This record gives sequence, C-alpha cells and structure tokens, in this order.
Amino acid sequence: MASTKKVLTSLHGRRVGIDAAGNLIINGRTIPSQNDTGALKIIQTAPNAVNATATLTAAQLLAGIITSTTAAAVNGTLPTGTLLDAADNLAIDDAFEWVVINTGAANAFTIAGDTGHTIVGNAAVALSSSGRFLTRKTATGTFITYRI
Repeated sequence: MASTKKVLTSLHGRRVGIDAAGNLIINGRTIPSQNDTGALKIIQTAPNAVNATATLTAAQLLAGIITSTTAAAVNGTLPTGTLLDAADNLAIDDAFEWVVINTGAANAFTIAGDTGHTIVGNAAVALSSSGRFLTRKTATGTFITYRI
C-alpha cells in the first residue's frame, strides 16, 4: 500500500487505508466507489488478447477482459490454484469477475480447468459473443470458476 497516505485500521485481517486521491484501499486494491452522480467508477486496464491456445495467466484473469480475434479455435486453460493463489491475496470465498470477448471468425474460445481450478457451466464462448465468469477461492490453492 505504498500509495496509501493513512492506514485506518485492520478489518478482518485486511489492511485498510485511503490513498492520496481519497480512494478506499483494501489490501493494496482500490475499491470501486460511486461519485456524486451515482456513476460507479472502476479501474480497467487494457484487455489481454489471447489468439492461440495457451494457459491463461492469473494477471490476465485479474485484469478483467480477455479478447480473441483469431479464426482458429482457442483453448484457454485456467491457471492452477497454486499460481492464482500466489498472484493475489484472496481470502477464502473472495471472488472476482472477468470476461472473454470472442470476435473470432469461425470458432469458439473454450476455457479448461487445471489442477486446483475447476470450471462450472458452459466453458465455450461462441464466436461473436462474450462469456462472463466469476472465479471464487474455496480453499488454499483451490478455485472454482463459474460461467455466469
């Protein structure tokens, strides 16, 4: 929490503070908040392009948007539970959402599980569509990704 100007307290074992701009920070992450108009502001980095079969990284999932524009079928294997655990400080039952946008010409983008990381629901994102997912930590090194 290097950008935090004042640590307020510890809430259920998590560091809580305010950054220089007045945003709430919990465990080093900026928490989305509404402005005076009621608009919810979120931080969104550039989407990650995955145009060939590969193991998805924890960073790609945590960034929130994965795109695919290739005409070939793409299989994206989820990171292992151990790798995802090491990438972020998630507590049991913490979760995050992410999406795959498939603008490819003829094939699906299919999500596959890996050790300590399973998928529940339709794992194929059809061409010219998107799929929304929620990844939840269920135990140390163990995650479930749900198609929502």
